[in-house]
Amino acid sequence: MSPRRGEAAALAAMVAATLLWGGTFVAIRDSVGALPPATLVCGRFGVAALIFAAVVALRRRPVAPRDVWAGAGAGALMLAGYFLQAEGLRTTSAGSSAFLTCAGTLLAAFFAWPLLRQRPGPVLVAGIVLALAGSGLLSLRGDLRLGRGELLTLLGAAFFALQVVALGRLAPGADPLVLTGAQAATVALALAPFARGATAAFAALDAPGWTRFAYLAVAGSTIAPLLQVLAQRRLPPGRIGLLFALEPVFALVFALTLGAERFEPRWWLGAGMILSAVVLVEWRAASSESR
Repeated sequence: MSPRRGEAAALAAMVAATLLWGGTFVAIRDSVGALPPATLVCGRFGVAALIFAAVVALRRRPVAPRDVWAGAGAGALMLAGYFLQAEGLRTTSAGSSAFLTCAGTLLAAFFAWPLLRQRPGPVLVAGIVLALAGSGLLSLRGDLRLGRGELLTLLGAAFFALQVVALGRLAPGADPLVLTGAQAATVALALAPFARGATAAFAALDAPGWTRFAYLAVAGSTIAPLLQVLAQRRLPPGRIGLLFALEPVFALVFALTLGAERFEPRWWLGAGMILSAVVLVEWRAASSESR
């Protein structure tokens, strides 16, 4: 595959990942009433780890320990992000959490500068600012303040950004199945001690509850993370961080359709700004490669 086609495939993979993750917001919202957060996250990543383990075993190829350790490191960063985000939600609104999470993820471009020697160009910086403004229109309800919950949320988002940077270094030379599987296993094993009463909670799920959990486990915790790892074999962390801003756009579409949430005109302006930011940066990247 030529470099240009490979980058286009990576871009499509990351967009598909954000689409799948966008659908998890409604599924999580409707699942936390029946499954405690620790049980839900542990269960979905536990299923993902089992799926990856089965696929890797069926391939009958040697597993490189470095890929397992790489996945464990990325999983630890992701786990820190989930934990701090959940702690922040105790005292901050969902809208503020969504905005700050997006803002933190956009930091990947700036973390990659000292850590990977990848300096963000002016077009990428402009795209980040535009996406940040769009995220504010999508998420904020005039209630943003910088208290303990908001700071914890922003710190958690910074860990998500660091995970993106870590995968930018680790993904190109790793087996994507082993790395992503080890990442999922790390999250599941770390949360297992806190997922008490999981058997009873899962036994009480009805058919719609199992459908939502299956989506979270297969689409949100298996396919989407694998697509991210595949995308990061080609795309730099800064562009990956910007593409993560598409997640709330897809979440908005799912919320307005499947979630039956009330429409607000400014949401579409925010979504349009995020899409414009992504198109600006990716068009510029494509133009640079064609020269």
